[in-house]
Amino acid sequence: MSSWWKVAKKKLRRAHVSILRGAGAPEEIAAGMALGLFIALLPIMGLQLPLALFVAEVLRRVTHFQLSRVAAATGVWLNNPVTAAPVYGLCYLVGRPIAHRLLPASQQQAGVEAAAFDLSTFSFSGPGALEVMLGLVIGGVLLGVPTAWVGYRITYGMVVRQHERREERRARRQSRAMRPAPEV
Repeated sequence: MSSWWKVAKKKLRRAHVSILRGAGAPEEIAAGMALGLFIALLPIMGLQLPLALFVAEVLRRVTHFQLSRVAAATGVWLNNPVTAAPVYGLCYLVGRPIAHRLLPASQQQAGVEAAAFDLSTFSFSGPGALEVMLGLVIGGVLLGVPTAWVGYRITYGMVVRQHERREERRARRQSRAMRPAPEV
């Protein structure tokens, strides 16, 4: 195995452990992860992390519901430079038909229907730019909601199991400490 893979696995393991062992209730950690996963699918590469932290802080102050900012920041990394093309491609494929129906015919680029994967479609200087951006946003929201829900459920279950294991270990340590020492 190459060394970069070992380093990446080690860093992922540390992030996994820090989320699961983090302070806070399972609901707070899972909600932070859900927020991060939702924001990861929005087409705002580079602004996702600050937006996740900002939204988590605003929700904390307005609703007094504590969201884990660490989990939110980690969830945002679903979309990174390696995964951005497939993630945004899927968002575009999901959102494009809706965006195409929402925009008036004068806003749509002629021939987009015939050449769906023509590179000129992705030119942000032409009339098709609005349709592409709207498709990305709509697709990001439509995919972000179920992704956030699944992420919440998985994270919640993992954190609950981690907390149960921690309590079992504490109980075992306390029972060992309470036992009288064997007489020799």
